[in-house]
Amino acid sequence: MMKNLLILMSFALLFSASCKKDEEAGQPGEITITTSVSNNVVTYTASASDAVKFIWDLGNGETPEGATVTGTYYFAGDYTVKCTAKGRDTDRTKTITQKVEQGDPNIGNEVNKLLCGYDETTGESNTIWMWIDEENTFADGPREGEPDTVYFNPIDTTYWHNPAGELPEAALDDEYSFKLNSTMSYVNDFKTEFMVNWAWAASRGYATPTIWEDLAYAGYEAIAASWSVEHIENINDTLQFETYIGGTMMSGAYVIHLTNDASIGMESAGHDYQILRLTEDTLWLRYDNTFPEDLSMYDANELANEGVNPGEPDEAYLTLIRKQ
Repeated sequence: MMKNLLILMSFALLFSASCKKDEEAGQPGEITITTSVSNNVVTYTASASDAVKFIWDLGNGETPEGATVTGTYYFAGDYTVKCTAKGRDTDRTKTITQKVEQGDPNIGNEVNKLLCGYDETTGESNTIWMWIDEENTFADGPREGEPDTVYFNPIDTTYWHNPAGELPEAALDDEYSFKLNSTMSYVNDFKTEFMVNWAWAASRGYATPTIWEDLAYAGYEAIAASWSVEHIENINDTLQFETYIGGTMMSGAYVIHLTNDASIGMESAGHDYQILRLTEDTLWLRYDNTFPEDLSMYDANELANEGVNPGEPDEAYLTLIRKQ
């Protein structure tokens, strides 16, 4: 009798342990993080058993995904880095402190200073950019007769053909700010409503428009994002670019990169913005407003009439002014 009882208890313990193991199988194991530092760029690699995805907060405004990611730090300092290992059922997180000895020596360059209105005396970034409701301040491409290139040159405001009063009121109170701080914060303060490109809005599930126009979306939430400016050297003799920065015509293209699907002007598929011209008071931009690959929800005849090919470049142009 005692022997049978012991056998039953053993089976019960094994069954309990098996159930517990099954319950915990959906949670990743302990996270291991290794780092490699090169100047102001840090490479992070994470591993954890049973993890299906890794999501990072690098402490500098960047939130990439992947087992191995890199982060760029513009200022020296100690950064709190969090890695989240996603499991089938639950998640596990690990936080480390990453010391960055060297920042970017060119962070205070003229382009960044003009974009953010950096005051060296106070250390504050003061510039706020807004839409301007005047003639020739906005255009939706692509430009007919122009070859498709990664970057467009030169600025041609004769193509920016909108009449005054055409821009929607929901966009005119939006304010955009670039902060020269440890997280390189980008702020899109769209007040009460935010403008979304119609196709992108529908693909995100915000709306299903029946007409071809940009629309205001009141339920959109602000996104915490960071920014950086990349200087693109001239590629070859055919693709030669010049950018008017301040009072100087400079060689090459300058491109603003935004993280976390953030945007300038309106929510769209493009998050890289070529600076065509930048002065203390005015910012001319070009961006790729590419339509989503999946346009199956739209009427095929209407798409054909508009000449839209999903995934192909659809350029747009935008003029912003500094808020006085």
